[in-house]
Amino acid sequence: MAFRNILLSAIVVGIFSGLLYGLFQHFQISPIIYAAEAYEVEEAVESSAVHGHAETTGHHGHAETTGHHEHNEEAWGPEDGAERIGYTIGADIAIGIAYALFMISLMALHNLKANKPKLTMLTGAAWGIASMLIFFAAPAMFGLHPEVPGTEAAPLENRQGWWTLCVTLTAAGIAVLYYAPLKFKLGGLILATIPHMIGAPMPEHHAFANTDPQAIEALTQLTTQFYLLTAVGMGLFFVLLGALSGLAVQRFVKLDA
Repeated sequence: MAFRNILLSAIVVGIFSGLLYGLFQHFQISPIIYAAEAYEVEEAVESSAVHGHAETTGHHGHAETTGHHEHNEEAWGPEDGAERIGYTIGADIAIGIAYALFMISLMALHNLKANKPKLTMLTGAAWGIASMLIFFAAPAMFGLHPEVPGTEAAPLENRQGWWTLCVTLTAAGIAVLYYAPLKFKLGGLILATIPHMIGAPMPEHHAFANTDPQAIEALTQLTTQFYLLTAVGMGLFFVLLGALSGLAVQRFVKLDA
């Protein structure tokens, strides 16, 4: 019964959060990506550039906002227009369900601890803020910034490896800060800073593949807009996801200690 409730709750929460984020992305973030794609040159089209969370969520997720965008002549991609929009929003919903399943499961386990207050919609939103820090702010603000198509970047495998390390250690650090006894809390801060002491992989020269001065100026402005709107979108997504997950756990998910 508990597993069924967790699964059903995750599906509902994920659909709602992913759909709302997908709409925000479609109207606010995707136009920036389309504008940047107009400046892509052949070298950029054959390379990979970081720009978001779902033409994947490998970087933080989310449909055209927290992952990696890769073009080549042999790779399949949805056609521009309704097909691309549909696939992108569908990916956002799938990612939302996955995050919701993970978060609701952890919240249910948290509620088993006798010495911790039970989660509510408000404390769930706090979990969403922590998730935003883990999956977006820590790797993006201090390492791998979201970038528009056409930006030269370090090798994809190196970026994915560092992002995974950063997310894992940041999550472990926050868990230690919240759950561990006072004498161990410093260890949480140390864990969270290790990826940044190592440093994110960077290209030898940070630049755009299109070297036309007008293109560089336009892409620089688009990068700033893209970064800011991606941060806003990720904040809305994770806070909403956390709040709804907290509400779902409070009302529908009961585990016996």
